[in-house]
Order: sequence, then structure tokens, then C-alpha cells
Amino acid sequence: MTRLLPLLLPLYALITSVIADDDNTPGCGKDVSSTSIGTTQKLSIISSNTNRTFYVHLPQGYDSDEDYPVILGFHGAPGIGIHFEADTMFSASRWGGGKILVYPDALGGVWATGMEGNITTPLEQDLKFMTDLLGYLRNNYCVDNEKIYATGISNGGGFLNRIACDPTVGANFAAFAPDAGAYTGFQPSGNATCTPYKTPIPIISFHGTNDTTIPYSGRNDSIPTPPIEYWLQGWAERNKCTNMTQTVYNQTAIHYSWDCDGIKGVVQHFKVEGMGHVWPSTEENFSQLLSGGEPTVVQANRLILDFFGRWEVEDRGTGAGETAGGPSATETTGTTTETGAAATTTAAGGGSAAGRVEVGMWSFGVAVGVALAVWA
Repeated sequence: MTRLLPLLLPLYALITSVIADDDNTPGCGKDVSSTSIGTTQKLSIISSNTNRTFYVHLPQGYDSDEDYPVILGFHGAPGIGIHFEADTMFSASRWGGGKILVYPDALGGVWATGMEGNITTPLEQDLKFMTDLLGYLRNNYCVDNEKIYATGISNGGGFLNRIACDPTVGANFAAFAPDAGAYTGFQPSGNATCTPYKTPIPIISFHGTNDTTIPYSGRNDSIPTPPIEYWLQGWAERNKCTNMTQTVYNQTAIHYSWDCDGIKGVVQHFKVEGMGHVWPSTEENFSQLLSGGEPTVVQANRLILDFFGRWEVEDRGTGAGETAGGPSATETTGTTTETGAAATTTAAGGGSAAGRVEVGMWSFGVAVGVALAVWA
């Protein structure tokens, strides 16, 4: 045994190092340009034989030897990823510090709905883009595979819900956070299905009672959306939720929280009285300015980040508390500086993205573009 010890010790060290690095991605240790750190860069990859663009914001102090959580943010329709970045300000150090922020672009400005007859990218193509995008991120940056999350607004919120419902693509994500989601296809008369990769799927969502674009009570026109209560009930059922609590939050919002499959606060929702089709923020933002709205009593960024911090992909929650190899990329135009259990299938209460329903969002894009030019 004494003779074997010099051989066994290096072998043990090698095995433990492999185990320790099991969650590391190929991008760990890979150098990045110093100009890409603390800035937002527009990149592109080929997915489904189509050029797909996205924005990546690396945090100040990015170190390729440390793995980072990743948050994907999905814009509304019609729009581009940088619109969502500018509206939410997620890339600011106080929110995005220590995280990689990614803002994908939808083809034609609209995320897939999965609905027949809608002139958008096929759902399968947008889901494939997510697979290819995650492959690129893992190959080029040091990503914590257990801490990949998604948030989005309206059409983007509906699309991330589609991701949550997909057993393959959704398995890359630890938690989801849609706002003003257009969950077309999952209204009572819809025929969409939802087969999440595990139970339960953590979701925190927001919606305003004065939202006239995606009404809280649902839409019954050519682009139907479910009542938000109906959509929430769908997730409560597939997440095996057994207990719901309702509390008043900051006087004018209602906070709903469900305990699901024995875990506290897996599904959470903020019904914000008087809020329109905007990103919830206690500070004035672009979507509020363009809609004539005002700052809300809810700061979605903080609530989302606190919620995300509870969850990892392979486990069932890091705490019982509540929050009240891919294709290569080509860099395009410049930068902007920083300012478990078996799944169930249901035919109702899930989510997808609606079509061109964000009235006035092109004006929003113009306003953001002007603002970014001023900031640059």
C-alpha cells in the first residue's frame, strides 16, 4: 500500500478536480476582449440556416475562471433585445453585477406563438435558436449551468413561457419571470400543451389591472389570450400546488404565492392595481413614459433576482423562503456602455407568445434608440 500511495494521490487529485469542474462550461478559462467587459455587444450566430442576432452584457470585473449565472431577457413585439435592456436596466451594475445578461432578437421583431395562421417564426425554429444560443454562451463564456434564467415582457413573456413548457429546451433553465405575458394558445378554447421537464417549475409573474394590450381578464379577438387567473391555475395544477396565500403588497398590489409539491413559494404572482402594459418599476422607465403611466409600487428587478437566487436547474430550491457546444458568433455593430418528478401535460393554462399586439412598440424602439445614442 505504501508503494501505491505516490500513484494514488495524483489520481485522487485528478478525480476530485474533474468532479469539482463538472459544471464548468467550455468557455471557462477562455479569454475575452477587454472591450467586451462592462459593455453590451451585438453578436450573431447561424441557427436553422438563418442569421440570428443577440446582445451580450458581461459584468464589470468578468473573470473567465469564475462561472456566472446567466439571465436571458426577451423583448416585446415588435422589438429587439436592446429595447428590453434599456427598459428594464438589468445591465446596470446594481442589478446585473456578477451575472451575464443576454438579450436575444426575434425574427421580424416577434417571438414564435406556436399558433396556426400567425405570421411569425415557427415555434420549433425559435426554440432551436435558444438551444444554439445557449451552446454559444457555454462555449465562449464561463457559465454556471445550474443558474440559467429567463425573463421577458408581453410577447417575450409569452415565449419564455413556451420555453418553460418545452421538456428539452426548458431543462436548461432554473426559473422563469414573465411580465404582462401574452400567453396565446392557452386560453380555455386553446389547444396548446405544456410538458415541463420537471415538477415543480419555479415561476414569478407580474401583470397590471389597467393593461389594455394584454388585459388581465384575457382577450377574445383574433389574438386571444387567457385570463391571468386561468393561466396561473394551469401552472398551479401542473406544479402540484396545494396551498395559496394572498397578501397586500405595498398597499396597492396583491401578491399571490403557491406552495407546490411540498416546496414553499414556487409559483408567485403580483397583480398590480392600476398598472398598464409596462415593466414594473418604482423608477420611471421607457415603457411607462410611452404609455403615459407612472412608476409602480413593484420593483420587478429586485423581486425577480431574489426569486432566481432560490433556484438551480437540478434541485428543488435552495431555500424555503419567499421573495415578497454551439456555433461561433460574429460581432456586428459597436457597443453600448453599461448605464425531478415526471412532467404532466395539460391543454389549458400554459403559455405562448402572442403576435403583433404591443401597440406603439415601434415608437418605443425609436425612443430607446435616440436615448442610447445620447448615452453613448
